[in-house]
Amino acid sequence: ALSLWFMISLDMGWRGRIQAQVIAAAFFMLAALYALRSENWLRWSFNKEHIGNALKIGVPLLPHALGGFIIDTTDRIMITNMVSVEDTGIYTVGSQVGMVILFLTGSFNMAWVPWLFGKLKDADASWKRKIVLATYAYNAMLLCLALMLAFLTPWIFRVFIGSGFSDGSNYVLWMALGYAFNGMYMMVTNYVFYVEKTYLVAWVTFFSSLINLAASYWLIRLHGAVGAAQGAMIAHLCSFLLTWFLSSRVYPMPWFVRRGRITA
Repeated sequence: ALSLWFMISLDMGWRGRIQAQVIAAAFFMLAALYALRSENWLRWSFNKEHIGNALKIGVPLLPHALGGFIIDTTDRIMITNMVSVEDTGIYTVGSQVGMVILFLTGSFNMAWVPWLFGKLKDADASWKRKIVLATYAYNAMLLCLALMLAFLTPWIFRVFIGSGFSDGSNYVLWMALGYAFNGMYMMVTNYVFYVEKTYLVAWVTFFSSLINLAASYWLIRLHGAVGAAQGAMIAHLCSFLLTWFLSSRVYPMPWFVRRGRITA
């Protein structure tokens, strides 16, 4: 509502969109603080143990955040410099459509993590097997959703976006697959967070960002702007596979099937 008011009624342009986002974020920050305080979940006290634990877990995530920023932004920078600004705009539209998968995986993970951590406290072999099977089913569903979104892309662009951006449909398949692999990554990185070895996540993300830079540069030279989407997909796939491997080392789960049985 604020974006429409600032941009259209007040003719503030892109500045109105940014100001509306800031105001909305500040409002809900204050609302969240009030809700936490009213339920007595927020106490203003100093606890050295809690602060030390937060720093131990949080500081290693700074490189993780930087690596994620590199993966999320360098594709547009490289397209702008290696192809054209116009292609960057069309690429961004395609990326927004592909982000439907990201919204779904992010929402699901926020609900999944509290339940998963509660089960991992005293999970027996039977529960671990059920969690693994549920994870495999979820991963298969993500791939199907990504392919379905790519199939529906021409219709989405024709009905909701317009023919002027129809070339953006070329990026949706790769972006949707990339976000699907990112959703799979979320499912396995939770075990690393559970054992509080967040430095492993930082190393994986940093390494994946390097893969993203190299793959995107090479693929853009070969395929044009669509190479950036392909490079991002490869980076997300590598991040998922590496994190899956590391999580299986720090918190063993029965991931592999042998002779009809799931074994660690």
